[in-house]
Amino acid sequence: MHLRKWISNDLALTKMWEEKGFSTFPRETSDCPYPDFHKVLGLSWNIQQDSLRMDIKDLLPCSKFLVHGKDIKRFVLRAAGRVFDPLGLLSPFTVRLKCLFQELWKRKIP
Repeated sequence: MHLRKWISNDLALTKMWEEKGFSTFPRETSDCPYPDFHKVLGLSWNIQQDSLRMDIKDLLPCSKFLVHGKDIKRFVLRAAGRVFDPLGLLSPFTVRLKCLFQELWKRKIP
């Protein structure tokens, strides 16, 4: 199995990969909703500024929660479970959600 869609913020390295026959990710196309960002390990990466961004719009379906106002534990657990964070960069936030879930469980809130 060969790794493919290599991407780097270093143009010289990208050119070297292309010369050696590596499959590089085209800089012009991306499935990321933000311009100049590329999806990398579940995060959006801006290769010019070398910054990461997390899109949280789809993590919290607040409209359903606000309308019904019940199943609080299920809502919190669902929000924590939707975060794909293999690098652990979002751990401070996901740990807070898990602690909140634990506190809701102790207080016997539905």
